[in-house]
Amino acid sequence: MMTLQGKTRIAFLLFFASHIPITLLIDGQAFFNRSFYPETLQNVVDWYAYTFKDSLMQHPVEPWFSSLVSIEVIFQLPFFFLAVYALLQQPRSPQTIRGYGQFKTLCVVYGSSTATTLVPILQHILSDEETTLSEKGILLSFYLPYLIFPVWLIIIAICNEDMFDSKKEHNE
Repeated sequence: MMTLQGKTRIAFLLFFASHIPITLLIDGQAFFNRSFYPETLQNVVDWYAYTFKDSLMQHPVEPWFSSLVSIEVIFQLPFFFLAVYALLQQPRSPQTIRGYGQFKTLCVVYGSSTATTLVPILQHILSDEETTLSEKGILLSFYLPYLIFPVWLIIIAICNEDMFDSKKEHNE
């Protein structure tokens, strides 16, 4: 079964590392007061929402969506930093985060929470009568990775005793 090794490890590292600035600079605008952000970043979000017809990111943001972004900012963002740290570590170093125990539990919690928040988001996109099928497809291509990676992480955590498969790594 696949573990957080090789290309899979790199894919998750890129996913979590890229998600940190996205959460802080883009998604955070749906939670924090927009005046907190420079006008340039506000314009980026407005351009994106207008260009791709993403009604979720159009201001004012719907309260239900803002509440989902609050989960991302308050609970998921700290996990992104932990995950990047864990994925960058060398196996068997003294401060290594192991692929079992608390980290594995946090991966399941993160994955479950994120996958759950994507259900109403995807439903909203699919049922939006103001967008064409093509526009829905484009929006889904933006949002689906935030469902796929968390579900993939849950599968890795559930199917492996050690998510990093440290024994295998050291036997090669």
